[in-house]
Amino acid sequence: MIADIVFKLYKLDPLIKRNVLKTISWRIVGSIDTVILGWLITGNLSFGIKIGGTELLTKMLLYYGHERFWQGIKIGLPTRLQKNKIVISANKSHLFKQTGRIKRTDRERLNNNKSFTLWFTGLSGSGKSTLATEMESWMFEKGLRVYILDGDNTRLGINSDLTFSDEDRTENIRRVAEICKLFNDAGTIVIASFISPFINDRNIARNLIGPENFIEVYTDSSIETCAGRDTKGLYKLAMDGKLKNFTGISSPYETPLNADLHLHTDDDSTSECVKSIIEYLLVNKKINANEPVFA
Repeated sequence: MIADIVFKLYKLDPLIKRNVLKTISWRIVGSIDTVILGWLITGNLSFGIKIGGTELLTKMLLYYGHERFWQGIKIGLPTRLQKNKIVISANKSHLFKQTGRIKRTDRERLNNNKSFTLWFTGLSGSGKSTLATEMESWMFEKGLRVYILDGDNTRLGINSDLTFSDEDRTENIRRVAEICKLFNDAGTIVIASFISPFINDRNIARNLIGPENFIEVYTDSSIETCAGRDTKGLYKLAMDGKLKNFTGISSPYETPLNADLHLHTDDDSTSECVKSIIEYLLVNKKINANEPVFA
């Protein structure tokens, strides 16, 4: 029974095994020291063994609890951003950017479209994925090279190691922005559908992708409307306290201050929103609906 409990705990947190091994190994060393000291001071080996044995049991429990407590404390530990800076600094002297003969403009001409990133941001259930899918279909029918990057899909793959902590959310968006940048360099339009709740993270994405290639689309919808559309039941779980760090409930969403396109998905239909996006792209000469961009 005890073995089953330990095994279940280990599956939840593999660090438990390390904590247990550290506890046992250190306390054995400490208790041997206590036995020897008790024997030397009292001249009674039996007394030293009793003291050492008692200390072994009590201090193992105390030490283990202390280790587990500090496992959740981040004081003194470098953040992911600080770790990244250290690694970047260490690699900087021996990494060099490689460039080929084929440029982005060459790939755009081959694909017959300009490349850019259409970045949808908004609460879960605000219509990001629906609009992304509709826009992808429309662009594909027009012969444009286009690809969707979705929040859930990337977290099932390249970002599967990230949690929903603020720090990991930032890393999630940074990685996605780097992927968008590569797709755009390949001459492909990217439709990125991410809650991306923090203004600073969206600014990081804009700067990485390039302001001229980044179109921020805010899908504005109320919590009530989003919760009503939620077929997965995530809002209910969050409201019941069973889902932590859920944007709009237990984690904040920072409204875009200057979105390139502000869609009111509470009131406007999907077709109306799609029409607004297409008009924006046409007016800003990102696409040409009637004939290839490169004639």
